[in-house]
Amino acid sequence: MDQQEEKEVVSIVEKMNDDFVTKLNDQDTKQKIGMYMAFIMEFYRVLMGSFLILFVPQKCNDDICGLFENVATGKPVVDTAFSMNVILFAIYLVMYHAELTRENKMINYLHVNPELPRDNDSVGEVLVQLPEVKKNSILFWDKRYQTIGRVGMVGFIINLGLSGYVVFTHYLDNKTITVFLTNALFMGLKLNDVKTITETDINVFLSAYLTRRVQYNDVDPDKKMLDSDSEILLEEKNTV
Repeated sequence: MDQQEEKEVVSIVEKMNDDFVTKLNDQDTKQKIGMYMAFIMEFYRVLMGSFLILFVPQKCNDDICGLFENVATGKPVVDTAFSMNVILFAIYLVMYHAELTRENKMINYLHVNPELPRDNDSVGEVLVQLPEVKKNSILFWDKRYQTIGRVGMVGFIINLGLSGYVVFTHYLDNKTITVFLTNALFMGLKLNDVKTITETDINVFLSAYLTRRVQYNDVDPDKKMLDSDSEILLEEKNTV
């Protein structure tokens, strides 16, 4: 390899390194990394909060129940409670799919801009710069997330009642109460967050994953339409 080829290789490597560093420092990339890292902990919360029959210490005969000892026992109440555990886990998985999809849409299409106002009307004016199909996609997943969250809340209450009956019928000691309440609280707080995040004005989009609750209040720079396109759309809306 001659000197010219070496220089070209070094130049390519340096460019790739610069592109990589730039990508890591990009707001979208940072938000996605934070989102997926947070989801790992969320999955643990889903397991603990759904399968109360499995993870809450209980008494079987004169000893602590094994992990699957209260599964498929032939007792209608116990089997119904465990079935509800499974159904609720499936509901939560659908909810988290909607949550991740919604968050990805907002990260890709929107931007957190501390210099702009965050009220519903101001954000609505900014969203004119976003192509209609992308805006509708965000609104669709925001509504879907809200709906599944409400279904999850109903399932949570039913599961709490059925599992609570089984768990306290097999009461072991104080750990039964402590673990049951802790695991129930895991999902109770999550569902309350979903309610807070989704029950907002139509143009208020709150993040479900960023540590500090932030609001997407601007269009992502690389998703903005040209000013002329935005003016045309705004004029058409005003005419209607």
